[in-house]
Amino acid sequence: MLVNANAVINYNRCRRFAALNDPFTALYLNKEMSQENAIFRDILLSHLYSPQKEIRKNINLTYEFEHEITLSENYDFLVDDDILYCLTPYTSTDFIELKFKDGQDKIAVFQPNPSGVFEPVIPKIANKNLEGKLDKLYSTYESLGRIVFSYALKYFILKKVYPQKNYRLYFVFLNSEYKYDGISYSEKLYHLFDFSKLDKIDEIVEIALFRMINHLELNDFTPCILAKKACSKGKPNACKFIDFCYSHLPENTSILDYFDSHLGFNETTEEGNIHHDTYDLLNEGYVSMQDLPISWLKDQNNLMQRYCCDNSSLFFHAKKLDLGLNQLKYPLYYLDFEANPQAIPKYRGESPYSQSVFQYSIHIQNHPNHEFQIDENHFEFLANPLKDERKLLLENLILILNQSDSSIVVYNKTFEKTRLEELKLIFPEYQKDINKIINRLFDLLDIIKTNKTLYKRIGYDGPDLEVYNLYHPDLGGSYSLKQVIKLFKKDAYENLLINDGIKAYKAFQSMSELTKVEADEKRKNLLLYCRQDTYSMYQIIQGLKDLIGKKSK
Repeated sequence: MLVNANAVINYNRCRRFAALNDPFTALYLNKEMSQENAIFRDILLSHLYSPQKEIRKNINLTYEFEHEITLSENYDFLVDDDILYCLTPYTSTDFIELKFKDGQDKIAVFQPNPSGVFEPVIPKIANKNLEGKLDKLYSTYESLGRIVFSYALKYFILKKVYPQKNYRLYFVFLNSEYKYDGISYSEKLYHLFDFSKLDKIDEIVEIALFRMINHLELNDFTPCILAKKACSKGKPNACKFIDFCYSHLPENTSILDYFDSHLGFNETTEEGNIHHDTYDLLNEGYVSMQDLPISWLKDQNNLMQRYCCDNSSLFFHAKKLDLGLNQLKYPLYYLDFEANPQAIPKYRGESPYSQSVFQYSIHIQNHPNHEFQIDENHFEFLANPLKDERKLLLENLILILNQSDSSIVVYNKTFEKTRLEELKLIFPEYQKDINKIINRLFDLLDIIKTNKTLYKRIGYDGPDLEVYNLYHPDLGGSYSLKQVIKLFKKDAYENLLINDGIKAYKAFQSMSELTKVEADEKRKNLLLYCRQDTYSMYQIIQGLKDLIGKKSK
C-alpha cells in the first residue's frame, strides 16, 4: 500500500479512519500539478538556473516500510544532485511571525541564514517559551504542524533511499509581502525554508507510522470518541468521514450549533462552577441543543437559540430591526464583489493570494416602497480572464455608485471594504472616489445579527443591546447570506450551477482554457450567481420589513 504524508496524517486521526478508508482511492499520490504551481516552478527555476547547473524535475521517491507499506513522496526538482526543492501552496507568513519570548525580547523562531534560507533558531539554553511554540510545529492537528510533517516524511524517505548522500531539502513558500510589478517576477516572490534542524522531525514520523500500522491492523469500524482537533469539523482539513461519524447529530440544532460552543458550558453548583467541554458533552450523549440543561446557558443569545429550538419558532427583535433599517438612506445600492485569490499574483500591485476583483453586481432600489424583479434596476461587470480589466471595472463601479451619496448595502462589509482599499493603493488616482464609496458602505449583517457599536451610536440603550436581532433554528448558528436568505426565499440559489464564491472564482479561472461556447456558458452562470447575491440582500430587507409590519399590527 502506497502512503504519503497526507495519508499518514489521516490514518493518525483515530483508529476508525483505517477501517472506513479505501486505501486505493484516497491517497492522491499522482495529482497533476496545477497551472499556478507550474508557473511557480518555472519562476523559481528561472532564478536558480545557470548553464553550469544540472536540474532534474518531478522526482518521486519510494521506500519499502513495514507491513507491506510503501512510503511515497514527490519532490519538484533537484539542482546539481545536491538540493531538492518542494513547492508548497502556502505563504511563509505564519512561520515568519512565529515568535517566542526570551526575557523582555521577542525572537523569531525562524530566521534567514547567510544564504537567505530560513532555519529554526536553536538557543544553547533551554527556553520553555520556545518549546511551547515548537509544539505547534510537531502537531499534525496544527496547520503549521501538517506542513512540517510533510517535510519530515519527505526528509525521512530521502535519508532512507540515499543514506550516503547529504542532500539538503528546501520547502519553497510564497512571500505574502511581495508586490508584483506587472512585468517580471523577482526572487522576493518566495522564501526558502529548511526544517531539518528541528530535532524531533524523525521522531514524529516514526511515531505516526507505527500508529498508522496499529490502526490498520486493528481495522476497527466501531464508533470512537469524537475529537475537536482530530476531526477538525468545519475546517479546511476536516476528516472526510465527518458526515458519517456525526450523522447522529440533529441538523442545525446540535450542541455544536450553539453560538460560541467551542468555549464550552458552565454548570453552577453549591461547590462552584463546573466547566463542561463541548466535545466531552458530545461523547457523553449530549447531542442536541435540548439535551443541555437550560441553567447551563448563561448567554442571552444561547437562551434565545434554545427558545427558538424548543418552540420551532422564529425570533426577531422588531424594535432593533426597525431602528437599524431606518438608518438606510435611499436610493439603496446593493453591491457584491467576486474575487480571485490567485497564488501567483497575475497583475500589477497584487501579492500572492490577493483577492483580485473580477466581477460586481449592483441592484438599485430607488425608495422604500420600490419593488422590483431580479433582472430590473441591475448593473453588472465581469472581466475578461485574459486581460487586466481592474481599472475598467473600477471606473464603471464609480460611475454607477457615485451618482448619489446614499447607502451602499453589502453583506459582511469587511470583504468589500478590503477589496476597495486594495484598489485604492493600486489606482491612487481614484482615491477620493473610492473613499466616497467606502464611507457609504452599510453592512446588512449589522442589522440581522447586531452591532453593539452601531446601536449605541444611534441611541439604543436597552438591556438587550447585545441580543441578536433575528434567529430561526434553520440557521444552525450561521448568519451567512446563503443561510439567512432561506428564511425568506428557500429556493434562491437552488437552480444555479454556480452557487458559492469558491465555485465562482474557480469557474472564472477555468474560462481562459475553455472553448468559446463553454466560456460563454460559464460567463452566464457567473452573472446569474452574482446577481442573486445582491438581489438576496434586497429580498432579506423586504422580508424584515414584513416581519416588522406584522409585529406592529
